[in-house]
Amino acid sequence: MTGLALAGAESVVVGVIGGGTTALVRRIEQDRVSGVQHSRAVLPVVWLRALLGLGAGVAVWAITSWPVAGLWAAAGGAAIPILVRRDRERAAATARMDAWATWVGLIAGQLAGQASLAEAVLAACRRAPAALGPELDPLTSALERLPLDEALSGWGAGDGASAELRQVSLVLSLAAAGAGGHVSQVLSQLGAQLRARAASARRVERERRRTRLAGRAAAAVAVVWVLLGARFDASLFGVYSTAGGQALLGVLLGVLAAGLWGLARLDRGLA
Repeated sequence: MTGLALAGAESVVVGVIGGGTTALVRRIEQDRVSGVQHSRAVLPVVWLRALLGLGAGVAVWAITSWPVAGLWAAAGGAAIPILVRRDRERAAATARMDAWATWVGLIAGQLAGQASLAEAVLAACRRAPAALGPELDPLTSALERLPLDEALSGWGAGDGASAELRQVSLVLSLAAAGAGGHVSQVLSQLGAQLRARAASARRVERERRRTRLAGRAAAAVAVVWVLLGARFDASLFGVYSTAGGQALLGVLLGVLAAGLWGLARLDRGLA
């Protein structure tokens, strides 16, 4: 590829990414002004995946002049937000376990200070970790209007409730109904269990992260090797410029993608 053609390709990439980013900003602003309420968190992610996929595909195609490489690069670029989101979700889930343990410990501390269970729960709600805000806000509002047993009756009953929320809600409901003697001791034990589970989850996640990093590093090395070879060593990689070479490249990249997909499935199965 001549220098003039490469410069032209780079201009196209910049133009596409710039235009896509502008369109994304305009769409989000239009939704905000018009009061659109649908999937605010999903829409930007969809656009981001499209922009990353398009940018990666066009950039790799411009560098290598291989359409098959461009298609696979587009697929890889579109997958990046999913990988990042899953990593964050795992970290957030572990952090919530710690937050629940802290919140349960706050209740136990209030009970040790001779507060009633209702007073202890309300005080703990007001001092709860920020990560639990969406789950504790309904309980806080209910406690300000209703007795403890009534406030707890509908809390944690939804389909989207986490296992920790349901466990804590069950313990508090039994205690409010007078069926859970030694409430402070039970809550302390529950907090210790939640912390132990969070610590175990972090240990498992560290091991799984090593596997994920190894797979992603191998993929990154392969991609960089192909890009550099296509750019600077035409004698070795020129074979991929033919129709048969493109078919072979598609098979090789497909095998690499299948391996990464298998690692991702194994990773999800161990979650």
